[in-house]
Amino acid sequence: MQTEAGAKDTRAQLINAAIDMFHEKGFQKTRVSDIVAAARVAQGTFYLYFKSKDDVFLHIAAEFKGLFAEVIEGADNLFAGTSADEIRANLLVFIRDLVRLYSENKKMAKLLFYESGQHDCSFRNTWQDLYLDFIDMTRRQLEQNRDSAFLSFEDAETEAAFLVGLFSRSLFYFIELKNDIDIETLSRRMTAFVLGGLSKQSACGGI
Repeated sequence: MQTEAGAKDTRAQLINAAIDMFHEKGFQKTRVSDIVAAARVAQGTFYLYFKSKDDVFLHIAAEFKGLFAEVIEGADNLFAGTSADEIRANLLVFIRDLVRLYSENKKMAKLLFYESGQHDCSFRNTWQDLYLDFIDMTRRQLEQNRDSAFLSFEDAETEAAFLVGLFSRSLFYFIELKNDIDIETLSRRMTAFVLGGLSKQSACGGI
């Protein structure tokens, strides 16, 4: 009889194999038989943990959303600061954490941000929920600092959507298309770009 630790390991093995297969072949072309072959377990074992490949996909999405939520929850008063340097430092830490999360889980991130938007309603909802959560979090952070002496924007939701789009598409380019990323350099340059757009002094060089 398999122990609790053994069952946990087998489940993780299946999830990792599914991530690899979905990334390599695409969700539609991947079969349960591909997943169990990659995980090196019997096909019946798969159904002890998951109902279908759709089910394992949703488990992958939930796992990434959990990681993403940890970064969001740690970003308290993101755009706050009594000086331009303090705001820059706070934002840099946040962006670095997100870039590292994406980089360390790039196959999972691609599945959730791009693959899930291509399929049925439940998958699109998963993608939309995460995307809208990211936008709403950024909007709330901007709203909290609307009266900042260093930031300027007309509509927080629009600015948040711009920032989220910049982040997700830029990382897709560097990580997936170029397969080349320097976390520190990219985080620093992205921070400078974001603050340049939000700075009241952007015409004179930004924050």
